[in-house]
Amino acid sequence: MDNRNWRVAPAAPAPDDPLEYLAYEHFKYREMCNELDRLADAATFDSGAVSRLAETIRGDLTMHVSDEEEGLFPLLRKRCRPEDQVAETLDRMTREHAERMDCLARARIALLTAFTESKPLPQIAGASEALHACARSLRRLMMLENGVLIPLARRRLLADDLVALGARLAARRRAKSA
Repeated sequence: MDNRNWRVAPAAPAPDDPLEYLAYEHFKYREMCNELDRLADAATFDSGAVSRLAETIRGDLTMHVSDEEEGLFPLLRKRCRPEDQVAETLDRMTREHAERMDCLARARIALLTAFTESKPLPQIAGASEALHACARSLRRLMMLENGVLIPLARRRLLADDLVALGARLAARRRAKSA
């Protein structure tokens, strides 16, 4: 059994370095996708992994989507130039975030069912498929964010924008831990 804690990555930046922090979170979520795939096919029940994943989906991922929708995306809309053609991409990302939240809800329900019934995911109808679909969907989204949005944000956002975004991320995490 893999006892690695996928929630801890090396060199985690502070939330007040917002673009690095978002990229770091994407690293964590790629690791989480690997864990979703592993659990989707696991023959044995792993209560610790199931509960960690369910909580990460409920808390961390929901907060991350809010960070992007309410923080990063409006700043990109404000600072990007017409030749960046970012509006269509951000509209698509917003639609995909909504679809992804539905996918995440199905995965979380599958995880909570597994936890409640103390069963491996393959023994629950549709659970393995839900976890694999969620992992695939998240990976596609993170590739677009890492490959397009974060590099564009590094070029277009002003120092004041980054300070404000970092403060917003830090405040949201302080509120969560309080």
